[in-house]
Amino acid sequence: MNIISFPPTIANRYIILDVEYLADLQLYNRYRVSDPRPAACRWPFRRVMSASVMSVALDEGVWVVEDFQSFTGPDERDLVRKLFQWMLKRPEHRVCTWSGAAEDLPILKTSAMEHGLCLPRQLRHNERDRLGFFHTDLALVLKAGSGQFVHQTELATRLHLPGKMAGSAGQVPHLVAERNFEAVGWISECDTLLTSLLLASHLASLGQVINIQAAHYVTMRFVRERRERANYHRELGNYISRVGRQMIADQRSWLEAG
Repeated sequence: MNIISFPPTIANRYIILDVEYLADLQLYNRYRVSDPRPAACRWPFRRVMSASVMSVALDEGVWVVEDFQSFTGPDERDLVRKLFQWMLKRPEHRVCTWSGAAEDLPILKTSAMEHGLCLPRQLRHNERDRLGFFHTDLALVLKAGSGQFVHQTELATRLHLPGKMAGSAGQVPHLVAERNFEAVGWISECDTLLTSLLLASHLASLGQVINIQAAHYVTMRFVRERRERANYHRELGNYISRVGRQMIADQRSWLEAG
């Protein structure tokens, strides 16, 4: 019997992942013909249109952004292949998503099965992953037994963080029809950015991030400096300025109190 072994996951390294997809209605209609009691159009019929990822690390409580990438386009196999190649270079990173266990990960696994691609270690389900060994789903972690899954933007509003700056998933079919895959990528990028800010806030509440304002500031700056063409560039700049002003005000108060 072959046993797959993995190098140990380092708890302070993460890949934040978001996927945007489009229902393959032609494929779904084929299924409906074959099933006398067809289900709704669920995740097996959704094709990946964009995937955005950010890699981060904690260095003695300091939040460090390592990389930020997007993979978009009409060729699902090529897109997912590039995503997996990027992830394979980071085997020690744990994946973090918002509600990814419900859709993003099953969709990526289905795509790998169809296109003959090898899954990165973080996307391979095993018994240890029940404890979040390879994947942290923030929507599941933060509901904390409440029984209610909430929208990402609900929490973003409470924490005064930017949400849906580039648009919503409901716009994806229209953008794909226009072949504007760059704009589809911007939607997934903003969701990845927001998930990273929420992860930083969550880890700060656990005492693992020392300065949450600094973590948010450097993350937003990192993204904005690399996305001058993005439709969310200006709005993100407004958030960065606000956080910067708050950091200066807090530092001044600390000095006066000292």
